[in-house]
Amino acid sequence: MYSILDVETTGGKYNEEGITEIAIYKFDGEKIVDQFISLINPEIPIQPFVQQLTGINNKMLTNAPKFFQIAKRILEITDNSVLVAHNSSFDYRMLKIEFDRLGYKFNMSQLCTVKLSKKIIPNLDSYKLGNLVKSLGIPISNRHRASGDALATVELFKLLLLKDNEKIIVNSLITETKVSSKNKWQTLINKLPNDVGIYYFHDQDGKIIYIGKSNNLKNRVNQHLTGKSKKSLDIQLEVFDITFERTGSELIALLKENTEIKKHKPKFNKLLKKIIKKFCLEVCESSEGNKYLRICHYDDTINYLEYYSSLKTANKRLELLKKIYSLNETSKKNNLQIDMLIKDLSYKFKNMLLVDKGRDIDEKSVIVVKDNHYIGYGFFTLNHQISNFDVLDSLIVKNEYIENSKEVILKYLKKNKIEKLINFD
Repeated sequence: MYSILDVETTGGKYNEEGITEIAIYKFDGEKIVDQFISLINPEIPIQPFVQQLTGINNKMLTNAPKFFQIAKRILEITDNSVLVAHNSSFDYRMLKIEFDRLGYKFNMSQLCTVKLSKKIIPNLDSYKLGNLVKSLGIPISNRHRASGDALATVELFKLLLLKDNEKIIVNSLITETKVSSKNKWQTLINKLPNDVGIYYFHDQDGKIIYIGKSNNLKNRVNQHLTGKSKKSLDIQLEVFDITFERTGSELIALLKENTEIKKHKPKFNKLLKKIIKKFCLEVCESSEGNKYLRICHYDDTINYLEYYSSLKTANKRLELLKKIYSLNETSKKNNLQIDMLIKDLSYKFKNMLLVDKGRDIDEKSVIVVKDNHYIGYGFFTLNHQISNFDVLDSLIVKNEYIENSKEVILKYLKKNKIEKLINFD
């Protein structure tokens, strides 16, 4: 659980400032579950430049509660959570100052979205909140007011969780979690939704030991934790915590499972073999205009229909395709069947966006194919976020492993409908 917050202050000498406004959003990793927003009477004047920046003046705070009057509510909403803020050391310091004045020792684990952004989304021009969310296509209103900045930080943190391929955020928190052995499985299962997504089993050191995908996360994990197979029993002995990511789209779950297993190499997952591109399938045409298939050596300057790691595999696949598409000889009557094969083994457009349902009702998912290669996936709420490719590029989670992605996407599209396919040539 996270407490994503922002405070506005009076300005002035270091450690002598006061808080003028606070906004806290309790965030469970997916949605806001509680919130607290309030002006605060700091009982000291606000610096003129701060009044100009925030729009908060001394008169506005005359009847606002003093910090001691809301301190209990702050402790309640932040209980058993991690403080998250943009430049968290400032917000954390201000809370400690106010609680110190009350004689209370305030202490919380904290995550800074400035530091996380630099690690997870490197090489941006600026990491100031306004500039950062603008470059990422995240809307922000009431800039330099606590609620506006805190809500923008919520959306930024959602994106950081999504793009955190190395699991920097999750792994830093798992080892601090204490799960009672009593009702341990039920405690872990209860936090899972009945939605499509990816789940991760972690050992007590936070290391990922198993990754899976399901259309119903809670049911699938329950099967693992109550199963009697050797793999299920082995997992039960080592699992300490479970994390998950809802994907909304089953296709994203399939692609993400594929790439995450290859990236993290969990001990209980069967690793997919890496395709070494030695041989390829291509379509040729005779001088009479008759099309035919042949196996050739790989050339990285050419976009082939399929790739193979051995000649034996290539020839076996060629014979299967000839059988499926009834390609028995080189003649014009084969041309129609080969055209059908090309369509089945190719993307509809060289550059396209696959838009489908997202994780929530007001969100859409997008899968990006560029130059006939799967680039990555992401989520958006506003159409301008996908119409501007620079913004879209910063929103998507880049795919590091592309060997099987085309096969997964084409197989899914053959059996399932998506909401929209956009050609962006």
